[in-house]
Amino acid sequence: MRYAPYQNEYLGSVEFSDQQQLEYFLTRVFETEEVWGLDDGTEWIFKTLADGSQVMPVWPYNKFATEALNTSDTDIKPQAESLEDFLYHTLEMLIEEDVSVEIMPSATKAGCIISPHQLLSILTGMIDAGEYRMDG
Repeated sequence: MRYAPYQNEYLGSVEFSDQQQLEYFLTRVFETEEVWGLDDGTEWIFKTLADGSQVMPVWPYNKFATEALNTSDTDIKPQAESLEDFLYHTLEMLIEEDVSVEIMPSATKAGCIISPHQLLSILTGMIDAGEYRMDG
């Protein structure tokens, strides 16, 4: 199992459409069984968008999360969470707090915005369809 994007994936990711970001994210988080977010040591970090709504940025690999960081804030670090915890804890918390998910934002480009309801439905649908199973 690999825990970093192939060089051609990494270079091509800057041109991904929202749909490509989502598909890439789904494929890779099932492959690695982890989701990367940003953490300040006590909690996940949310971003506030121009319209005032909040999103939680997520990535399939540490490399993408690290490069999306605002380097002026040294307290915030990329943090991995198991896919299982993301599914059954984090997405549920985002639903309760009405926070959307931002898939693969970069330092120069916004990510694909999706509701936690929709992302949870897609992920559990993939598991239920037998396209993926969690080990353990």
